[in-house]
Amino acid sequence: AEMTEGGIEGQLLANPDAIFLADVGRLTESEETALLEWIEGGGLLVRFAGPRMARGADLAAEAAASDDPLLPVALRGGGRAVGGAMAWGAPQAIRDFSAESPFTGLTAPREVVVNTQILARLGPDLASRTWAALEDGTPLVTAAELGAGRVVLFHVTANAEWSNLPLSGLFVQMLER
Repeated sequence: AEMTEGGIEGQLLANPDAIFLADVGRLTESEETALLEWIEGGGLLVRFAGPRMARGADLAAEAAASDDPLLPVALRGGGRAVGGAMAWGAPQAIRDFSAESPFTGLTAPREVVVNTQILARLGPDLASRTWAALEDGTPLVTAAELGAGRVVLFHVTANAEWSNLPLSGLFVQMLER
């Protein structure tokens, strides 16, 4: 998943308001440092989960690695698949957005479901960092402030591989918020 010319650091030279990263695994140390400085200065980093991020979470869990500062919450190793042959339950619909969420007022259609997601590790700040959750309460979108900026994570892929959310009008509304 090559970015445009110059990669992440090249993108940052243009000082964008927001950067979107879809299923990026580990970043280089210089990319991570550059992104952290940009976010702390007021940038908005929006990340999407995927197989590469899930593998990274598995490796971090095995190594008991420190939390990734470019994620709003710590991730649990081992993805979660539902609705497939190995399913233990049905695909999850999205819970109504809370009044504290930037998505409050939006309606999640019943047909928008999640089949696979990356799970957040439980922690004292998980509830306050959850902008959207599935019906079973597991986070779908989490966010954390970092300096003057913010890091947001969609716990599903940016394409329809793990959920039909990216094919919905709701997805566009969420990104606009």
